[in-house]
Amino acid sequence: MTGRLAALLLLALAAVGCARTVQGRVLDAETRQPIRGAVVVGVWTTLSGLPGLHSHKLVGVRETETDADGLFALERLRSSGLEGEGDGQAMTVYKFGYVAWSNLLAFPPLRLRQDQDVPGEILLQRFPEGLSRQRHLLFIGDATGSAMGYGHERIPRLREALQPELQLQEREGQGR
Repeated sequence: MTGRLAALLLLALAAVGCARTVQGRVLDAETRQPIRGAVVVGVWTTLSGLPGLHSHKLVGVRETETDADGLFALERLRSSGLEGEGDGQAMTVYKFGYVAWSNLLAFPPLRLRQDQDVPGEILLQRFPEGLSRQRHLLFIGDATGSAMGYGHERIPRLREALQPELQLQEREGQGR
């Protein structure tokens, strides 16, 4: 009987959003093939303070990588509701050789997305020849701003995945 009660409680919590995950599949935009090893970073914030004087406060950061089928799942973090209102969710997907994807911003050119929901399928475009690596890195920094602002130690997978991009950007800068 206790097991059934625990299962019912878990289902009830899931129904009200306390035990949700963000799930999706990352695909190559041209071939529609799954992309293995793409880093997925989720940053959750809440508003804190008085209207007009509020700031975003970090709730938490999670990161994972896509599997062989391009699938990922991240535990969705929610504020306790004691410190502020609303839950901000910023998701970024990065794989070297592709243009990074963000649910908040689109690139290129850098602009806010109208629909900021995380779709079930995220299509990554191959990195086009001539696109500035420096601008791409700035975009990734903007898209993951909260994670970066709260320390690189919170995003070790992304930091490691960006190394080839940083090396190419450095060579691009030396060639001028």
